[in-house]
Amino acid sequence: MLRFHISAKDSQNKTVTNIGDFFRASILTKGKGKAGSGAVGIITDHQNGTYTATFRLLWEGEVTIKIQLVHPQQAIDVIERTIKKYPIDLVMFQKRYIVGNDKIDTKCNVDPAIFKNTSAVCNYSDPHAGAWWYCEKAANIPCNTSGYHGLLRYRDVKGGKLFSRISGFYLKGVWNSLVCKNRHFSSQAGWQQCLKGKTLNFMGDSTIRQWWEHLVRILEMEETHIPGAIHKTGPLLARDPVNNITLNYRSHGPPRRCPFTRTFLLRYVANTIDEIEGGPNDVVGITMWAHFTSYPVEVYRKRMEAVRAAIERLLHRSPETLVVIKSANTRTDNELKSGDWLAHKLDLIMREMFRGMNVVLVDVWEMTNAQNWHKDNIHPAPDIIVQELEFLCSFICPL
Repeated sequence: MLRFHISAKDSQNKTVTNIGDFFRASILTKGKGKAGSGAVGIITDHQNGTYTATFRLLWEGEVTIKIQLVHPQQAIDVIERTIKKYPIDLVMFQKRYIVGNDKIDTKCNVDPAIFKNTSAVCNYSDPHAGAWWYCEKAANIPCNTSGYHGLLRYRDVKGGKLFSRISGFYLKGVWNSLVCKNRHFSSQAGWQQCLKGKTLNFMGDSTIRQWWEHLVRILEMEETHIPGAIHKTGPLLARDPVNNITLNYRSHGPPRRCPFTRTFLLRYVANTIDEIEGGPNDVVGITMWAHFTSYPVEVYRKRMEAVRAAIERLLHRSPETLVVIKSANTRTDNELKSGDWLAHKLDLIMREMFRGMNVVLVDVWEMTNAQNWHKDNIHPAPDIIVQELEFLCSFICPL
C-alpha cells in the first residue's frame, strides 16, 4: 500500500477545514505506446480538511501519482445551490406536433408548475415506471396525439466518500479485474463463441448505446431498421443469424436530451424490463445518469426505485437472467448542470440502490478514472469501450 496525506490550503497557505472536497486520485505508469498502466486511489475524508489517498501497488515500475481537486466544498455548494434555485428547468424539453406544413411546439418537463400562464397540461406520467412527465397542451390537439420529443434549451447559469476497494487496474493499457477473472479476446471468433445464442438488451443513455455500436462492429452484425426510429435513441436491433446473437438498444424515457424523436418510441426502462421474459440466454444491461444530473436527486431516485422493482420482478420470474448495471463514467462538461460531481452523486445513489441484489456492476467510473491516455469524455474512447465489453463478457461466459 502507498498512502499520501492531503491537506487543503487556501491562497494564503492556511489550512482550510473543509469537509467534503471532491478529489480524484490515480496511480499511473506511462507506457511505451499511447496506453500505460493505471489504477484509482481511495480517498478518505477525515472531516477536518485533511484526506488520505491510498493506492494498491499492483505492478512493477516507476509510477506517477495524480491527485486532482475536482471541486472544493465551496464549488460543490455553488453547484447544489444552482440545482436548488432551478430544480426543474435547468434543462427544458418540448413536444413537437406536425400539422400539415406547420410545426407546433409545447414545453415539457417533470413538473407542470413551471408552465406559467398555461391552463391546460397533458400528463404523460407513469407512476409504475417512477416517471413524472408533463407537457403544455397545444390548442385543438388532443393529449394522446403522437408527436416528437426533443430538447428546447439549457438555462444559462454561472456560477467524498468512495468505495473501500477498487475493482481493477490497467497494466500496459489492458484492464485487469480484481473482481473476477477477466476475459480478453484476440479475434472475432472469441466474441462469437462467448455470445452465441444470447440476446442482449441494452437500455439507457448513449453511453450504453456505445456497447451496442461496438458489438455490432466487432461481430459484423446485420442491422434491422425500425420504422420511425433514429440512431441516437433507437430502438436499435441487430442480429447475427449464424451464431444466433441478438442485440437490442432502447433509450430511457424523458428527460432525454436528443434530436426530435417520436414520443411513442421513448419508453421508460421499468416498463421495458417488464416485457422481457428472461432466461439463461438473456442479458439485460442498464445505465441511467447522464440526463438526470440537472435535476434534484429525488427525481433520479424515484426512477431508479421503479427500475429496481422491475429487476426484482424479472429475477423472480426468471432468476437465470443476467442483469448488468453500468456505472456512470468521468466526463467534462458544464459543472453546474452535468459535471463530474453531479454524475458521481447519482452514481453513489445507483450503487446503494442495487447493493445486495443479484446484479453485476460494470464499474466504468473506475475504468475511465484509472487511465490518462485519453481525456475525460462523456463517450469514452473505443479501446476503453472494448474493455468494458470484455469485462461484461467475463460474466456472460465466465472463465
